Amino acid sequence: MIEPDDFDLGWQETLASVSHASRSPMHGAFWQQWHRSIDDREPVLRPIGADDDPSDPTATHAYDGAGGVPIGCRVQEARASNPSAIVILLHGYDDPPSLAESIDRFHAAEGCVVVAMRMRGYAGSRARVGDLKANELGWITTGLAEPVNHGASATEWVLSHTVADLLLGVRACRHTLGLDLPVYLKGESFGGGLAVIAAARSCAMACKHPEQLIDRIAVGLPTFGDWRWRLKRVEPRSLGAGGEVKRFLMAPGCDPESIMNLLDLFDSALHAEHVDCPALVKVAVKDEIVPAPTQSAIYNALGTPPGLKGRFVTQFGHFDGGLTDLRRHAMFENMTSEFLDPEQTPFDVLARWEDVMTNGTRRPEGAA
Repeated sequence: MIEPDDFDLGWQETLASVSHASRSPMHGAFWQQWHRSIDDREPVLRPIGADDDPSDPTATHAYDGAGGVPIGCRVQEARASNPSAIVILLHGYDDPPSLAESIDRFHAAEGCVVVAMRMRGYAGSRARVGDLKANELGWITTGLAEPVNHGASATEWVLSHTVADLLLGVRACRHTLGLDLPVYLKGESFGGGLAVIAAARSCAMACKHPEQLIDRIAVGLPTFGDWRWRLKRVEPRSLGAGGEVKRFLMAPGCDPESIMNLLDLFDSALHAEHVDCPALVKVAVKDEIVPAPTQSAIYNALGTPPGLKGRFVTQFGHFDGGLTDLRRHAMFENMTSEFLDPEQTPFDVLARWEDVMTNGTRRPEGAA
């Protein structure tokens, strides 16, 4: 078994990693303009219609995302008569399961309405944009070549639109399911990186759009962090979004520094400091698809107060490291179900699981 690259870091150095990134000079102007672009939108969930993407037949609803692109979802009502929270499920980068399978795999608390959301360009959300995974250089490179000008219009990069889609989805869920319901995000890898950026941006607009506030996040192996460090170390043949961006930067006619400035604007390790909601994060000691040090850099940058954020450690990330490590991943899913239960406080859940957050294969006493 050839283990993932450890980037010449021991496990302690990996878990202690901090971001090497710094804010772009255009950061403030860009994000002000970005927020203005979705400021007046009030989307709602509507039943799937003829104009929506039929490629995932398990979708039940859609809403209008950035630029009016229909975003497909599946809604599962709470088992309790009075719902007490909304959990939004976000998918990974490659070959996500159907929306129905995503919901079936998550063990939601009785009071949770569960909404599985499909990002634009994936099956269920291809209307008006097509299959963006079919892009020769990958989904993540769609629109990446567009320059970003100081204070000018927002980029056409697909990641920018997707973060907007997610925040508009939070608004749509509350407008349709209940404005007073807390909203929790759950995402792995690609979905984890999106959740961190969205949670940070929701705080920036909370005073004007309280219906957009995100109340808890549970993310595993989050991506989009520390782009500059990452891209210096990943190989052009690497899998995942990092490898695709690396190959894009090597293409003829590419302006690497212009692209790096855009990547800096969407560095989840930089955005993490603005996240203030309770957060549960799974990080790996070794992972080269989403380099393990960048995962820890995101967790270590979180602005969430101590006692309301927790780090769950696995030996490997995007890699089959054997039964013991698989049990750790399964334990994280069990813990996530408790962490996203509105009847339990994040502090109590983190305290109950504290002794097994770094090692062990048995759930703590009292865990569901």
